[in-house]
Amino acid sequence: MMVSILTGLEHLVDPEAGMNDAPTIPSKNYDKQVDELTQFIAAARAYTGTGKKDLKYASLKPVLAGNATAYIHVNGEKAIRDVLGFIKDQDLKKVVLVGAQGAENVTKELVAMNIPVLAGRVHDLPARDDADYDMPYKFPKLLSDAGVLVALENSGDMERHQARNFPFYAGHTVGFGMDPEKALQLVTLNAATVLGIDKDYGSLEQGKSATLFISKGNALDMRGNQLTRAFIDGRDISLNTRQKDLNDRYMEKYSKQ
Repeated sequence: MMVSILTGLEHLVDPEAGMNDAPTIPSKNYDKQVDELTQFIAAARAYTGTGKKDLKYASLKPVLAGNATAYIHVNGEKAIRDVLGFIKDQDLKKVVLVGAQGAENVTKELVAMNIPVLAGRVHDLPARDDADYDMPYKFPKLLSDAGVLVALENSGDMERHQARNFPFYAGHTVGFGMDPEKALQLVTLNAATVLGIDKDYGSLEQGKSATLFISKGNALDMRGNQLTRAFIDGRDISLNTRQKDLNDRYMEKYSKQ
């Protein structure tokens, strides 16, 4: 079970500014938002389920009991440090940070608290004006080298459309120093571990689900990725699409010229 939390412990971005050029400024209601979130969790702890059903409180009960994972969306070093303090204060047992731009400066704390990170899109611009130009590309490696369990995620604009580039996000990290096997784990075993399904998925091992694909070339490189077979829980999935049929048709046609 997963519970996603958009926290109030995050700096707000000026909505009138551009996405990547926007200055981060402390929220004027920061203390109020923190207090509201604290009160909300306290109310969830006290919620017994009797009387009128409250789905928001009920959804947090497994998290507070340590039986479910809270996925906290947060960016910025200060905001991350505040979230870590909040996690300690609330004694939350299973937490994953989502996005977590700026976490490269908080790796010791993340490792000590055993908190994984779902890193945002690799194909993106730096989040801050003073950040390294290649920070999105090397961010997963920086966390991995420091001992943080890191996987990739794809939330944001056009996320369904961008899903097709997901393997290439991992491949791009290889060009910035990440070992190819560790890059593959960003979208396989590490992701399954973060989601808590690694007993059945994420790697090719005896007893695990036969969920895999076969590629003629490097699956993480858009120049060589050519899928030939795909299996989900042992079922052979058809890869035929209209686009593939047209490609095969015209490749054959023009190869004869």
